[in-house]
Amino acid sequence: MYNQRIMKKIAFTTLGCRYNRLESAELAHELDQAGYTQATAEDGPADVVVINTCAVTGKSAASARAAIRAARADNPAARVVVTGCYSETSPDDVASVEGVDLVLGNAEKFSMTQALRKLDNHPEGEALVLVAHGAMPERLPVRPVTGMSGRTNAYLNVQSGCDEVCSFCVVRIARGKSRSASAAELVEQVQRLSDAGIKEVVLSGINIGQYSDGDTDLATLLEAVLIRTDITRVRLSSINPNNVTQRLIDLMALESRFCSHLHIPLQNGSDRILRLMRRPYTSVMYEDLLNRLAERIEGIGLGADVMTGFPGETDEDFGMTRSLVERLPLMMMHVFSYSSRAGTEACSMPGAVVRARAKERTAELKAISDMKRREFISAHEGKELDVLVESSRTAGGKLKGFTANYIPAVFEGPDDMSNSMVRVTGWRAKEGALECRLSGGA
Repeated sequence: MYNQRIMKKIAFTTLGCRYNRLESAELAHELDQAGYTQATAEDGPADVVVINTCAVTGKSAASARAAIRAARADNPAARVVVTGCYSETSPDDVASVEGVDLVLGNAEKFSMTQALRKLDNHPEGEALVLVAHGAMPERLPVRPVTGMSGRTNAYLNVQSGCDEVCSFCVVRIARGKSRSASAAELVEQVQRLSDAGIKEVVLSGINIGQYSDGDTDLATLLEAVLIRTDITRVRLSSINPNNVTQRLIDLMALESRFCSHLHIPLQNGSDRILRLMRRPYTSVMYEDLLNRLAERIEGIGLGADVMTGFPGETDEDFGMTRSLVERLPLMMMHVFSYSSRAGTEACSMPGAVVRARAKERTAELKAISDMKRREFISAHEGKELDVLVESSRTAGGKLKGFTANYIPAVFEGPDDMSNSMVRVTGWRAKEGALECRLSGGA
């Protein structure tokens, strides 16, 4: 029989996006308040294992099932709790996996302590499923999480859900309608993180460009953070092209603390496919935006998501995508093949692309991405750059960190440079990073 009073060690496995990673940190904070402690390798098996899942692709679901089996094997006596987007979209599938004790939807995950208590009266060997689809709070709460030991940066969820209707996306189903956190509370949390030693805050969301708190939009929120806190750096997570406003561009151009790096999903370079995807922009709009960003903000690092093999994608459509990304001022691309997800419009669309052909297209675009990344990093050889030094070193013993435009930098230096901003000079591009030397003979 489960007894909460003696089951205190808890372990987390987090899959998928950075949004999930922050939610796991928030869950750990909530459970810490309830008397749990995070299990370490030295502690032995945990009493409770929480698996925070993703559902973006079929591969994500397979990874979740593998994580469940691993959790049960490593912690045979533990309660295995599965939450996140896979639990939200396919709770019965999750419950059917051997070893699962508790399935929680996205709305229920922050009531985990109460849910664990309910297992007392639940039959052994049968998963308890608590998933109330669509029951999301209207306002996104801001949890005062600052215990991020060893980290120089922190992710802060400012928005969740999505009001767009992309035909391929299951995340909007899993996360519900767009909702935002209080701007005032977010500013307070950024300052708390800064006071705790965090140097960089990454504002994150499911569709962050839809952030809205009364009259406060994303650009206004960023201005408030920059004016009212002393955080060293602010960075944005992925933002859709239709949400990159001129005001946002101006702010990045004028404020050195606002990192010159944006990840802007493209998905496809064919307007016909973009219409089928129900994406709210055209390839011309996308290209114009990236060119304006590159012209206005010197050295900006621009990334993109690109999908191949969407239903109906022809060789001509793919050729348009390839031609577009070759022209764009990108530093990298996240390229992936379409994965059919139950409950989405695209799931029933005709014209399925042969999997092998989609993989070929993915490989072709990845090669272009690798080339662009090498060229972008090489262009910074000989330049002076500011790097936020991380707390851990490379396998070769060098300090490492990221520039404002998201170039990974490595260099020799003392331990006391950890979690500080240092000026370096780019030396040479090597193995996806920029090897540097401390500037000024430091």
